[in-house]
Amino acid sequence: VQFADVATLEQMSVSERENTVVIVQDAFTSYFETQLVIDLVAALRKLGFNALVAPFSANGKPLHVHGFLGAFKRTAAKNAKLLKDINDCGVALIGVDPSMTLTYRSEYAKYLDESELPKVQLIQEWLVEQGDKLEALGKTQSDNSFTLLPHCTEKTNAASSVKQWQQVFEQLGATLNTKAVGCCGMAGTYGHETRNVDTSKTIYAQSWEPAVNSVEDTSSLVATGYSCRCQVKRFSGTQIQHPIQVLLKVLNQD
Repeated sequence: VQFADVATLEQMSVSERENTVVIVQDAFTSYFETQLVIDLVAALRKLGFNALVAPFSANGKPLHVHGFLGAFKRTAAKNAKLLKDINDCGVALIGVDPSMTLTYRSEYAKYLDESELPKVQLIQEWLVEQGDKLEALGKTQSDNSFTLLPHCTEKTNAASSVKQWQQVFEQLGATLNTKAVGCCGMAGTYGHETRNVDTSKTIYAQSWEPAVNSVEDTSSLVATGYSCRCQVKRFSGTQIQHPIQVLLKVLNQD
């Protein structure tokens, strides 16, 4: 996996840049679910794209959540410049975790000038724009059927996000259903704090727990949020996958 840097990107032709997508790392996914980042790179390459990874730089979201606003602004400015420089080379940027990715259009926008903001899309937001390539690789409709447990921040702050995932799945010959669930109870770092564990578990039990435990084959369940997958592992004792991971398996089918 190659890291994206301005010098290398500037040497690419226009067509090469148009075919390049850069994955913006976040600490949760890169450090605790490294395989997901690897699978995303593999899926993008399988779809015919040149997938690069941006050098890791702190996003700052946890600083904002805990009220360290001065430190957040400094961190955001540094990270935004790194990503904007890459963005300005004419390549697309995509983020893995919804909550961390949406920070670039919400929290960052409150502290930085519009001209300083990088455009970082959710995976599915970018994929639906690549319709031709998806259609070319699309398989005939099969019995590959999965159920998405939506991330609460993603479905409220990016209203089209669920429908976009469904469109991507359909183009690649799979079916994605959705299950109505509320907050998983993790809420970023909230559920990890000792004083909040009981409340976090109570919230999980309200909708996520029955949704997960009522399914005989949990391999059919997918979730986009790191916090959501972490919560399912903690309280239901099972590891569910990200949508891109099951799509990679679909793409690898003969």
